[in-house]
Amino acid sequence: MSIDLHKELNSEQAAAAQNIRGASLIIAGAGSGKTRMITYRIAHMLECGIDESEILALTFTNKAAKEMSERIRSLVGKPLKKLTATTFHSFGLGLLKQYIQYLGYKNNFTIYDTNDNTALLKQVIVSLGLEVSDYNTYSLLSVFSDMKTGRIKTFENKDSAVSQIYTEWLLSQKAYNVVDFDDLILLPIKLFEKRPDVLEKVQERYKYILVDEFQDTSLLQYRFISMIAMKYRNICVVGDDDQSIYSWRGANYRNIVKFEEDFPERKEYKLERNYRSTGTILEAANQLIVHNKERKKKKLWTEDDEGSRIYVINPEDEDEEAFMIAEAVKKKHKEKGLSYSDFGILVRTNSLLATLENALMENGIVCQVSGGSSFFDRKEVRDMICYLKVIVNPDDDVSLLRIINTPHRSIGRVSVEKLRQFADEKKISLFDALTQFAYAADSPVKGKSQENLKKFSNQILSWQNELKNGRNAKLLNTIIEDTGYREMLYEEYPDKPKMIDFKMKSLEFLVNRITCFEKNNPDSSLRDYLNLMSLDGKENADREDDKVNLMTMHASKGLEFDTVYLAGVEDNIIPSARALEEDAKNIDEERRLFYVAITRARKELTISYCEKRKDRMGESHLVLPSRFLEEIPSSLFTQENEAYESTPEDRIGMLNDLLKSFGHF
Repeated sequence: MSIDLHKELNSEQAAAAQNIRGASLIIAGAGSGKTRMITYRIAHMLECGIDESEILALTFTNKAAKEMSERIRSLVGKPLKKLTATTFHSFGLGLLKQYIQYLGYKNNFTIYDTNDNTALLKQVIVSLGLEVSDYNTYSLLSVFSDMKTGRIKTFENKDSAVSQIYTEWLLSQKAYNVVDFDDLILLPIKLFEKRPDVLEKVQERYKYILVDEFQDTSLLQYRFISMIAMKYRNICVVGDDDQSIYSWRGANYRNIVKFEEDFPERKEYKLERNYRSTGTILEAANQLIVHNKERKKKKLWTEDDEGSRIYVINPEDEDEEAFMIAEAVKKKHKEKGLSYSDFGILVRTNSLLATLENALMENGIVCQVSGGSSFFDRKEVRDMICYLKVIVNPDDDVSLLRIINTPHRSIGRVSVEKLRQFADEKKISLFDALTQFAYAADSPVKGKSQENLKKFSNQILSWQNELKNGRNAKLLNTIIEDTGYREMLYEEYPDKPKMIDFKMKSLEFLVNRITCFEKNNPDSSLRDYLNLMSLDGKENADREDDKVNLMTMHASKGLEFDTVYLAGVEDNIIPSARALEEDAKNIDEERRLFYVAITRARKELTISYCEKRKDRMGESHLVLPSRFLEEIPSSLFTQENEAYESTPEDRIGMLNDLLKSFGHF
């Protein structure tokens, strides 16, 4: 088929797609149709007679690489089995599979993930006669990664054994014939340096190179790919320095400057027309990002309407913020017929996710958490929820099996198997079987095992009695205490006090949420709260993907939503406290992150900052709105909060609607 680029693309996109030989730098602003342009550029290359096997297209995620491949194949109508569209790490892995023997490894090498590397590191520490408990292995691996990839040159504490551990760790990796993810980029570079003949083979194979999301490349990744490109110099890099937000994992937006130095003959294109957001949202983004001085000048624009002004809400604290947002989502979904999947709620840090997730849950809104784990999926939270479920409903066999040996009660596998067999034969619940086994003279479980079953059964009955007489939150504290859950964590994480503290803070948060639920809904029961927690989208049962998107700003990159809420837009959150303490370059990256967050919105944007917020110790402090808000013209904001206000009657009505859906009323 013949492709008319000027018919399918706008003039800037067409010019960028048409110039397929030589070096090209394409600055593609947010929402500017970058993927479409790349797809047509590669299709045009194929139409011009370039063999598919000579094309190498690199990006950062398997999902993006797969999407790119599928769109190109769909456009040209061919299978393109020899076209290489992949990630940097997958491409590096492919080279190592062919040539790693030249670096002294065997071809049957193994790739170690973080868990594997941690285990090896602990083994190395022990072999050197040191104590594992004296080292934070997670932090140590992070430092070793920085050292290996050249992000740091020396260890801070030169008098410690860290340097010795690092050297032994590297030698152990080589001895065990393993590589890690850093090696998938680092070792191909070493291979090219050691064996120029291999580099030449790769250069002859891949004469045309395209790199997507170029602003996210590390110095090593750029060096890797530029070594291949140097011979034929047919390299096209596509990116946006305004969206460079991953310096903490090695990304360096200054690679754009490096590219300009290495390829002075390049042609440069800018894609500034935005196909995503309203004029107001784009103006806010433009006015924000101009405060970064080290950037390519560009200004996003659109032919679409200006749209509504940006809503600003100023709740009292994080609880009110979460419920204002949740209730607004519920209201828009109900009154305007918007799908839940059209909503994105973005935060700067993982620590803000739990309060928002809980508020959505209490409003019966199913959400998808990205960029951090769901609060309700944390092991310690699930453990305690299962305890509460068994207390409320002893016939919940699944929950009972989870907690019967958590913490360890010496109720062995054989005892559990006998319980299950007996329950199946008698067609009773596991708890009923357990109580019979615990007290029956002819119980098939004898001795200490029977005594342990009796203690467990009595404890559950005791908690059930306490539930009848006390408050739900008080009961949960009792369970944590009675089970010795903290002591169990000390046994599991003897050298990780921060991990223990984090998990106990999660349980403290769960206690607080139940307390708030009781306060706001005095006529509701623990069963009602657990039902809300277990709600899996009854009204969305036939639409599995209809979930609100709750995520960190980092995780939102590349995504877009009709309606976006930015929560916690306060100094010390965005920009982060760490950035404020350090140099201006970190402030610039925080500003780029906020820019990315703003440009995720298609039609409506709401920004929220609180009057006060709790710190990690649970103490409430006055907070200030983010200084970035001062960089956006006030004329783009509106304080009209009708969509975000609700009365106590509204809240009660919403809760009643939910409870009715469970058949309680």
